[in-house]
Amino acid sequence: MEEVVYDVVPVLLSLLLRLGISYGPHSGQSKPPIYGDYEAQRHWQEITHNLPMSEWYVNTTDNNLLYWGLDYPPLTAYHSKALGGLASMINSSWVSLKESRGEESYKHKIFMRCSVLLGDVIYLIPLYLLTRKLTHNASKIQQVAVLLLVMLAPGQPLIDHGHFQYNNISLGLTLLAVWSLSRDLTYIGACLFALALNYKQMCLYHALPFFCYLLGPRYNSLRGFAEVIKIGVVVIGTFAVCWLPLYQTIPDVIIRLFPFNRGLFEDKVANFWCTLTLVFKIQNHVETVTLVRLTLFTTVLAVLPSQFHLFRYPTLDRFILALTNSALGFFLFSFHVHEKTILIPGLTTLLLFTETPLVAIWFQVISTFSMWPLLLKDGQVVMYVVSLSLYICISYVILKNKLLTPNSKYGNHVDWSLRYLYVVSLMGCGVLHVLEAAVPPPARYPYLYPTLNAAYSALHFGAFFCYFHCLQYQGLPNMFVARKRVKTE
Repeated sequence: MEEVVYDVVPVLLSLLLRLGISYGPHSGQSKPPIYGDYEAQRHWQEITHNLPMSEWYVNTTDNNLLYWGLDYPPLTAYHSKALGGLASMINSSWVSLKESRGEESYKHKIFMRCSVLLGDVIYLIPLYLLTRKLTHNASKIQQVAVLLLVMLAPGQPLIDHGHFQYNNISLGLTLLAVWSLSRDLTYIGACLFALALNYKQMCLYHALPFFCYLLGPRYNSLRGFAEVIKIGVVVIGTFAVCWLPLYQTIPDVIIRLFPFNRGLFEDKVANFWCTLTLVFKIQNHVETVTLVRLTLFTTVLAVLPSQFHLFRYPTLDRFILALTNSALGFFLFSFHVHEKTILIPGLTTLLLFTETPLVAIWFQVISTFSMWPLLLKDGQVVMYVVSLSLYICISYVILKNKLLTPNSKYGNHVDWSLRYLYVVSLMGCGVLHVLEAAVPPPARYPYLYPTLNAAYSALHFGAFFCYFHCLQYQGLPNMFVARKRVKTE
């Protein structure tokens, strides 16, 4: 009974955090005519509920793609259709074609917020299962400490329950895939990750590690090759089930998924290209086609070393680090990145608290800080301050009492240096926040503070990118019971 209580408390606190954040405003609230992501999700429910599938991704008189047109894969559309049907049963005016634009009634907000909370089931269950697997040899107090750090990480709740999105679905499917592979459930893991890709195309950030981890131990034997064929059939079959209902408009869907006409990055994002604009506005001097090729080249250059290493040494610990390194590489160097996309590399750093707790905490803090301009625009100031301050305080207590200590030799060797750097880093975040609150930006530079935030965060992400590569090449032998290779079935 006592063990159940220890597990339940962090989960309940996590639910309370999400409920508290959901009481705040959402993106675009009371800001016509475009509103924000809340309206985008509602509008997709309206479109998928009222129009035939052949019109979901096509510009028509009833579906103006310039007004929050669907730009996610089919599984998102089916999810929207299911929610639209449920919404129509409760109150048909919520999804009435054209007439429901800007719907923000109190009861509708409750419906939308509850739908995100329901999606968290897909996210929190595999997160809990993986955390328990990673802490199976730890003391009960250490298990609780890791659960608290995992469940109370503020980034995903602030975006999904505050800003308003359903990242929890794709992130949860990815975690379920990782958990399945950790249990040697190869085909189930492959199917689940294919579903994640079919929910949000940004899961492509994790595609190379899955490919290398599954192919690495199987490419050099006839039996292994046969298993690769079976995995391929599972993946192709999953894609076929998702895409066949939309077979008439597949080219239109693909165009919507990869909008190369939208620019190099979205707003002020903490990656290499946005930081580069401080000294050279490359997008003003290079054509879009060339930019796409350049970003493809730099991204491949950034992610291939870690993926080749995983291909050669396909162990579970390196798989998790390769997921982080691949996602960070895409975030830093790829084309048209959103600030919210930092949730993707942040996902697998949640699995590193047992090995390098300080850096994992640090990453969660900086990734949340990097989304501050977006959250400020949404009116999420109180939710941001409370959730991030709570997380920093809890992590301080855990680290101060040495409930978690680094297992890797890099972590032990540089632990104290990292602590000083961490404190300096937090002070830098604080200084930027104080300056933004106290000193108005010059009229000539109205976006000074979002730009400084992006550049400051990008420097951190570059450092994390190097650090996690060092950990991957070193390996984390204590991460699982046995440092085992994937076995062919």
